[in-house]
Amino acid sequence: MKTRTGATDGAFWGDAADDVALNRYRTLVTAIGDGIFQLDTDGRFVAVNDIVVETTGYTRDDLLGKHVSFVLEDEGEGEFAESEDSVGGDDNRDADSPERLEAGPEDAVTLDRTIATADGRTIPCELRLAPFVDEPAAEDGGESGSRGTIGTVRVHSNSEPAQSSETTASEQASYETITTVLDEANIGVVVLDEALEVAWIDETIEEYLGLERESVVGRDKRTVVEETLKDRFVDPESFAETLLSSYDDGSYVDRLECRISGNDDLEDRWLEYQSKPIESGAYAGGRVELYYDITDRKQSEGALQESQAEFSSLVDAVEEYAIFRLDSAGHVVSWNRGAQQIKGYAREEILGEHFSRFYTESDRAADVPETNLETATENGSVEDEGWRVRNDGTQFWANVTITAIRDDDGTLQGYLKVTRDMTDRWEREQELESELERILGRISDAFYAVDDEFRFTHVNERAEELLQHPKDELLGEQLWDVFPDLVDLDEVWDAFHTALETQDPTSYELYYDTLDFWVEANLYPSETGISVYFRDVTERKERQQALEESEQRYRTLAEHFPNGIVTLFDHDLTYTLAAGQGFERMPLEPADLEGKRFTDVWPEETSNTLEPVFRAALAGEERSVELAYAGREWVLHAVPITDSRGDVFTGVTMAHDITERKENQRKLEETVAQLEESNKRLEQFAYAASHDLQEPLRMVSSYLQLVERRYADELDADGEEFLEYAVDGADRMREMIEGLLTYSRVETHGAPIEPVELDTIFEDTLEDLQLRIEETNAEVTVNDLPRVEGDASQIRQVFQNLLSNAITYSGDESPRIHVDAESRGSERERGGEWIISVHDEGVGIDPDEQDRVFEVFQRLHSRDEHSGTGIGLALCQRIVERHGGEMWVDSAPGEGATFSFTLPAARTR
Repeated sequence: MKTRTGATDGAFWGDAADDVALNRYRTLVTAIGDGIFQLDTDGRFVAVNDIVVETTGYTRDDLLGKHVSFVLEDEGEGEFAESEDSVGGDDNRDADSPERLEAGPEDAVTLDRTIATADGRTIPCELRLAPFVDEPAAEDGGESGSRGTIGTVRVHSNSEPAQSSETTASEQASYETITTVLDEANIGVVVLDEALEVAWIDETIEEYLGLERESVVGRDKRTVVEETLKDRFVDPESFAETLLSSYDDGSYVDRLECRISGNDDLEDRWLEYQSKPIESGAYAGGRVELYYDITDRKQSEGALQESQAEFSSLVDAVEEYAIFRLDSAGHVVSWNRGAQQIKGYAREEILGEHFSRFYTESDRAADVPETNLETATENGSVEDEGWRVRNDGTQFWANVTITAIRDDDGTLQGYLKVTRDMTDRWEREQELESELERILGRISDAFYAVDDEFRFTHVNERAEELLQHPKDELLGEQLWDVFPDLVDLDEVWDAFHTALETQDPTSYELYYDTLDFWVEANLYPSETGISVYFRDVTERKERQQALEESEQRYRTLAEHFPNGIVTLFDHDLTYTLAAGQGFERMPLEPADLEGKRFTDVWPEETSNTLEPVFRAALAGEERSVELAYAGREWVLHAVPITDSRGDVFTGVTMAHDITERKENQRKLEETVAQLEESNKRLEQFAYAASHDLQEPLRMVSSYLQLVERRYADELDADGEEFLEYAVDGADRMREMIEGLLTYSRVETHGAPIEPVELDTIFEDTLEDLQLRIEETNAEVTVNDLPRVEGDASQIRQVFQNLLSNAITYSGDESPRIHVDAESRGSERERGGEWIISVHDEGVGIDPDEQDRVFEVFQRLHSRDEHSGTGIGLALCQRIVERHGGEMWVDSAPGEGATFSFTLPAARTR
């Protein structure tokens, strides 16, 4: 047994005779409210009291001889069996592990376990176990011997014992057994006789109440309470008076809590008090009083109450959320200040009301509140958003979460409902949606969106035009219902379903008979649907067809290209034409290139050199590159080819065999001479080519005129129109060739650079344009112009082109043109130059197009709007560059344009 302060030596019953002690033992076993049992050294039941029988639901005969694991969940037989290794315990084992159930003679073990009852239920309980050791005997050499384990069972307060079908049986145990149990179970015991005098107290009650056995045994218990204990009860009116009253009326107390205040030797302690009658034996007519130490439990309850109070304060302080509890039927039990603020109800107005009161009439009619409770009950919680109603009848957009609350055994206790006012967010979302509509309406491409069931959700104005349906007719309708024939177009059906299934962008291009145009569509999927950007590409398709028709003309020219090859390639970098006399020096034929991608024709090194040049041409830039192939060296020029709108639709390369030139360059002594000669030959070729190309054009024009004269009466309207187009095309080609000839001769056929007067040159230019100025009612003003270094004839050409363009692109108003000059220095020796600017108030030029206007044959307007070859500004720029200057334009659509160029200032005289 454990030795406590004030404990007396000897048996539990002191000097009482064995029969008296046994009688007392039986009385205590009957009176104690806990279950008591004894196990042998193998962990099998030797004895159980009625409480164990009632708790487990088994009969005493069912239990005796069974291993303790028979009634404990998840315990094997080996867990409670005593062994030589387990006696005394293992310091490295956890105190709550099964291996610690066999403790040493000075130790007791407290465990939380679960009893499996006879009817299949489980009951949480607390086991208190202590080893049962024989007193040493002389015949045993003075050594003690183990006889198993003594234990008590206390069912937790929220559990109920099973009902036993048999509650009586004889039990035999020695008084040493009850001695061990009472000592180690920490149960304070007081035995009163029929006169309510203290017959006996145990060591535990001495410790709990600060009493000494000798000073209270034989005294009236009422006197002990009044004189010794009453002042030590923290709440004497609650406990002492109840206790004394029970003595007066002979009643017994099933359960009563009291608190004992400590002193220097004792600690404050919470006790649970029970009293039971003694029905037989020496103390029949008396009572047994039991005191259990519940200090730890009360401290835990206090901490829990404090925690709950803190939690309640925290919940009440959160005003952004309405937090309240519902009972299992959905009635309001409690709520926080946030709920009162958001809902607008006073507490007394809503407590006890059903929470469906917060829903709109339409939601209540649709059983939304009941559905939410059912979902929360089944799934644990539910979240939804919608309109909710305040006390004053106004509505707000709410985010609501309802969580089911269950106790330990899963019984539904009610619900926790958290509501947040999300009206501001909802309004912002509506504003964003409206802004999105406005943005989509401004997209230049046609745009529409469909959801995951292909119903229209957005349509901009351009889409309305191309789909030939107003937005109101489309929104909410399914794509396949509005355009049923799309179902039969595999390209469209596959593109939409593939995009939605794979979440990858798709596209298609086809002619759609229903709407009568070529459509190019790009589909961008998301989890909620597909965004479709599409446009009418009929004109592009027609241009492609025209390109195919004109390829033969290009081929004829290319096949006669001397000392090199000419190719055309599309945006996929696939050759569409290849010709030229240079193929005679290559191991390839034109047929080896046409229809092939350039990477499939050339070695990797050559392909890597050509790719950036090709891509630059398709981007509108001219590029040149030198490379070696087939043992020879080549220089390749890549040039973009644009349509009448200035869009690049193909690229052209001209490759010259420069092997000989390169060989000459490697000859140091002849380098300069050979290069000059090669350049001269190229210039002569350019001149000759330009000159010779005019001859077949003149022949074409002559024959066309001959056809017109001879067969004019036989041609219908289409024939006359075709003939007119042919004549116009020949004339434009002649103008282009002449422009190219002039452009190519800027460097070689210009006059020497010398000081010239710009005022004089400008006056001559005005005389040349006098007729156009009068016809258009143009107003031309000019400030004093400076003296510069230049070629007077070429500068006159620059002025003429710029003034002519200003008149041409003046718009609907009479042209207003102003010319001025700004100095950047006055002396050539110091790098001085003049900026000459020509300002107009015409239609202007988009900033994105301003670089392109200086490229050869680049036009921003169709020929139906304005005539011209598209080479005038390129010629101006080349002339300015020959003078060592630069040229640029500042403009915006509808705000006119200012063309500026620099010329070197004339040397000081």
